[in-house]
Amino acid sequence: MEILRCEGVKKVYGSGGNQVTALNGIDLSVDKGEFVAIVGASGSGKSTLMHILGSVDKPTEGKVMIDGIDLSKLNQTEAAIFRRRKVGLVYQFYNLIPTLTVRKNILMPLALDKKKPSREYFEKVVNSLGIAEKLEALPNQLSGGQQQRAAIARALIYRPALLLADEPTGNLDQKNTKEIIDMLKISNRNLDQTILLITHDEKIALEAKRIITVEDGCIVSDEWRR
Repeated sequence: MEILRCEGVKKVYGSGGNQVTALNGIDLSVDKGEFVAIVGASGSGKSTLMHILGSVDKPTEGKVMIDGIDLSKLNQTEAAIFRRRKVGLVYQFYNLIPTLTVRKNILMPLALDKKKPSREYFEKVVNSLGIAEKLEALPNQLSGGQQQRAAIARALIYRPALLLADEPTGNLDQKNTKEIIDMLKISNRNLDQTILLITHDEKIALEAKRIITVEDGCIVSDEWRR
């Protein structure tokens, strides 16, 4: 089942002689349950693509469909609601609210919609990510790796159509990097979560089942791994 489709996605910044083409005709299809790495050097366009997929930005040309919804037709408010409900975002910086417990940080997307969590699913997420014993702690009482696990749990709590992870291990040491990538793989396997991992690190990309390489705003290779 197709969960994501990009058709001729182009993104141009500036005007006249100052134009910069960040994306230049991206065609992409991702099925539910895939774990895809998007790899490329700094300035290749991969982060711009993530911002468009996360409805943070809009393409200059082309169409993006996620879970059957055309992102180009969403206004700013609709895009924010779509992002909260349909797209889980994990960044290099954890963006946890320092005055809230880990539990409340994880449940924040649901609280904004005044929805109650499924206790079974909540427990499955925090147990899968190994933070069940840290739920009443504040973020500053956690290690960097534990904070990133909490950020992943928050991204997963709404059961998003797509989890976008942008350089999620950029602030972590080698040990915590391995643990976070393992957590993403567990989320993909145990929760059937569709994941797009954006990275410049080819070693990390090799952990995915499919690797898409972006150069100069174009997809130059799309490889499946066994």
